[in-house]
Amino acid sequence: MSSAPPPTPSAPNPAVFPPQTVFDYHRTIVGYHGTRKATAARLVDGDEFGVSENDDDWLGHGVYFWEYAPQQAWWWADRRYGKDHAAVVGATIRLGRCLDLLDPSNVGLVKAAHADLSVVLASVKQPMPKNANTHKYLDCVVFNYLYGQLDRQGFRYETSRAVFVPMQRGGGMARLWERSGVFEGGHIQLCLREQRNILAAWSVRRDGRYGKDR
Repeated sequence: MSSAPPPTPSAPNPAVFPPQTVFDYHRTIVGYHGTRKATAARLVDGDEFGVSENDDDWLGHGVYFWEYAPQQAWWWADRRYGKDHAAVVGATIRLGRCLDLLDPSNVGLVKAAHADLSVVLASVKQPMPKNANTHKYLDCVVFNYLYGQLDRQGFRYETSRAVFVPMQRGGGMARLWERSGVFEGGHIQLCLREQRNILAAWSVRRDGRYGKDR
């Protein structure tokens, strides 16, 4: 699958992307970022976090954090780098101008971006990407398209956040029991687009506390 950026109109369409309000969230959250040990040491010392630019980043390109979920970060880091090399960094993050997908009005904005992008791609005879269970190609393209459109209109979002519920092998979501409203592995992820919104960073032990494991 090609990861080339989708074409964009010559000018943003304000009729398609009219944010009713752009909230500046004057509050902070604690996020947890899985990485390598060597990288974690540099981040705690003040280096910038690496921006993820994969073609299946489900909230678009940015720095990803698990919100108030250190064990989710450790689970991911162990799988990605192995237990001998994995590390987790905690961070205090100011949400600032946040595309919060827990707010229904923002969900409508993303749907409008999807609809507009489908028209743009159809006009140049390009297909819309498709999502897989663990690879969100379509989501990534839609969010990056939305960010680009809004950036050009002066509505730059510094963060975005949404609930993620992982799929089970073979399809379906892992409810705790039949028809339960609680899903195993469900969590909130944060996509950070402005590094200046990171106010502090620290090492995280495997039990979630501050510090390094001995």
